[in-house]
Amino acid sequence: MPGPSDPARVDLLVRWTTILICLSFVGVLARVAQLQTAPSDRLAVHAGDRVASRPVEGYRGEILDRRGRLLSTSRLGFRAFVDPERIDRERVDDLIVRLAAATDTDAGDFGMRLLRTLAANRGRRAALSGAADEQEAPLDQLRSMLFGRDDAEAAAPDANPREVADSGDQAGRDEAESPTPPKLIRYLPVGPVLTDDQAARVRAIELPGIHLERTPVREYPSGELVASLLGKVGFENHGLMGAELTLDPTLQASDGTARYVRDAKGRPLWIEHGQWTAAQHGKPQRLAIDLELQRIAHEELWRGMEDADSAGGRLVMLVPQTGEILAMVDLYRDVGELPEFPWIDAKPEPGAPTPPPFDPADTTRYRALPADPAREIHPALGRNRCVEDIYEPGSTFKPFVWSLALETGVTTPDELFDTEGGRWRNEFGRRFEDVTRRDEMTWTEVLINSSNIGMVKGSSRIPPEQLRSGLLRFGFGERTGVPLPGESAGRVTSQENWTHWTQESVASGYEIAVTPLQLARAYCALARTGQLAGTMPSIKLLATDPQLANADAMVRALPQDLASRTRTILRQVAAKVEEKMAKAAEPEAGWHYQMWGKSGTANIALGAPPEGKKRPRGIKGYFERQYNSSFVAGAPLDQPRLIVVVVIDDPGPESIAARQHYGSWVAGPVARRVLERSLTYLGVEPDAPIDTEVESGTATASR
Repeated sequence: MPGPSDPARVDLLVRWTTILICLSFVGVLARVAQLQTAPSDRLAVHAGDRVASRPVEGYRGEILDRRGRLLSTSRLGFRAFVDPERIDRERVDDLIVRLAAATDTDAGDFGMRLLRTLAANRGRRAALSGAADEQEAPLDQLRSMLFGRDDAEAAAPDANPREVADSGDQAGRDEAESPTPPKLIRYLPVGPVLTDDQAARVRAIELPGIHLERTPVREYPSGELVASLLGKVGFENHGLMGAELTLDPTLQASDGTARYVRDAKGRPLWIEHGQWTAAQHGKPQRLAIDLELQRIAHEELWRGMEDADSAGGRLVMLVPQTGEILAMVDLYRDVGELPEFPWIDAKPEPGAPTPPPFDPADTTRYRALPADPAREIHPALGRNRCVEDIYEPGSTFKPFVWSLALETGVTTPDELFDTEGGRWRNEFGRRFEDVTRRDEMTWTEVLINSSNIGMVKGSSRIPPEQLRSGLLRFGFGERTGVPLPGESAGRVTSQENWTHWTQESVASGYEIAVTPLQLARAYCALARTGQLAGTMPSIKLLATDPQLANADAMVRALPQDLASRTRTILRQVAAKVEEKMAKAAEPEAGWHYQMWGKSGTANIALGAPPEGKKRPRGIKGYFERQYNSSFVAGAPLDQPRLIVVVVIDDPGPESIAARQHYGSWVAGPVARRVLERSLTYLGVEPDAPIDTEVESGTATASR
């Protein structure tokens, strides 16, 4: 009889043990498969996809100035949100008060939004179950009655819960990621992006349903200095205004994805090979703007506005050789409450008294600048008037008409014109006056003294078709193509509507409308030197490779020698501005750079009347005694490095009463100071003679 160690018996025992173990494994695998594919109702609520995914945030591209200074950048911040389905209904009041205090938001506003969301969820849950409470309104009616369209959209009824990160509440993360009944509101944002201190206070609130989400934050280290140029991004990190909008395609990032295996509590376990897709960050963009030049322009423009008690000001600075925008400033200034212009009814009621004619002695200062309510919210949201708003340039336009008269051969620089002692009425009965009153002037003196009479007489010899086509060569009447939203094309009267009145008006810078940027580009034709003299560059918002600076197709506006001649004559105009500044004891030292340029002073146009209104009798299409006073300048004289356009909008009544509201008085000094400081900063070699005197141990320079 075989013993206990019989090999056959041992083999049989091993065989059956192996079979039992294998059957057990098969049973376990079958059970796992059954739990995965067809779990019981009790387990189904706890089961879910064990592979989860999260976005890998891509950063929006940075915006830099031409020297690499940071203008706009992105980071990840935190924003608080509430999952209304997880909050403790017994502690709603406590949640509202504590969360509002932690995020520094209004408790009443947040509380109302939360209560409306809870009410909306009750109605939706009842509708989904097919047992709607008769006391609750249908979904659409409830949305309209309780919180209207804006609040309904803010509650994002169709949105899935956002990715929860670093909330300190793992159960909240599990609940947010678990399947939810369709259409229930699971995401209610609270306040703006939080500071680090606010985020820490939110984490300290030990109430269910409160979470923190990571969200991109766009920051502007330069503050309001370049706000109107940069613009702003919206909640979804898309550009809304300015450069942020036009450069949006290249600044936009593409999020990546991380797919990971998680445990039963939703905690990440591992990432398998190939389950990570890296984010594509937006490309940085280097603007042509120089932040320091922008600061100089901002400071000097504001100083000029205060000196003139003006309601606004605009400034554009260009590199004439490349067309790059180095600075662009648009400012409003509070001058108190100004009354609206007294329009009258276009169709008065029958029997209504006839409105009296406009009193020519009326010295009321009306609100002449267009309202810009978005600017009051944030400077980045306002219009950029340097590219969007047009104005009549006045005498700053005369160099173009003056040079075209020489180009067409209708006059010569030394021809004498009868300037009628400064007052003249032409054959059509139109009256003209000069500020500098003389019996006669040469054509060169007509430009230097800005004689309206001389300009009208000289320009009248130019065939209208040639004058208009010549002005179009300078880019007037068309957009510059700068990549900024809302650019205006300006306005040039069509050939069929061009009359002798137009010919006379254009000679003095009226009946033509430009933007400051258009005018700056046109002056580049006078500022460029060598073979480029008389040509205009394309306008560039982005910094240009120096090797490609002159690669643009040239747009010739004037012959080379005529452009240089005009610039040289404009040096004498700028010298008059410096004489006025010297009388005001400014500057104490002489100037280092020879400036050339032209002033202009034009009445502000009334614009179109409001609907149903018209102008009073006795007034033309302009505000009385309210002006756009401007100056366009370049320096140095022989090799101009900068072009600056300065517009002082609506100088105050005291300047007008003292007859110091002209462009040479209020805008010329701003241009002079901006050029002097800017060229010094750029390290440009001085071209003005400087004599040094020593008084009481102090060195002073004088010209």
